[in-house]
Formats: sequence, C-alpha cells, structure tokens
Amino acid sequence: MQKEEDFVWAVPLRLFLVGFFLMFVGIIVLIVAAALQGDTSLSVGSVVFIGPFPVILGAGSYAFFAVVLAVILTIVGFVVFFWLRKTKA
Repeated sequence: MQKEEDFVWAVPLRLFLVGFFLMFVGIIVLIVAAALQGDTSLSVGSVVFIGPFPVILGAGSYAFFAVVLAVILTIVGFVVFFWLRKTKA
C-alpha cells in the first residue's frame, strides 16, 4: 500500500516531467526548422555562474546583443529570487 505522501508528490512530478518533455520537443523542433531553412545566422549569448564568478560567452554576428540580453535576464532572475525570498521569510 502506498503512503499518502507518495500521492502528494505524484501530480507535481508528472507536471514537471510533462513540462520538461515539452521544452525538449520545442528545442528539437527549432533545431530541425533552422536546419531545413538553410541560410540562417545564429547568435548565442549565455551567462554561466561557477561559484560566485560569472562566465559570459557569446558567438555570432549579434553576440553582443545576445550577451547583453543574457546579463539583463540574469539580473532580473536574481532580483526576483531575492524579492521572493524576502517575502516568504
């Protein structure tokens, strides 16, 4: 017999897995569409944190704008994180 705690986690886990699967399928669709289109230009920007040190990466013709967007989204993410952390404490 299963515990009541197992039932509580069943729905959130399934929703997480469905969301992850949908994101994976969306990425695959974007990759296939870009490959089939042919002449495309790709620009990538990312911010990766290794401990407290940010590593900023960018490639492509619009790399500067992609990196700026990544930095802005990172700052927004930190602000929201600390804002939510203070409201729940």
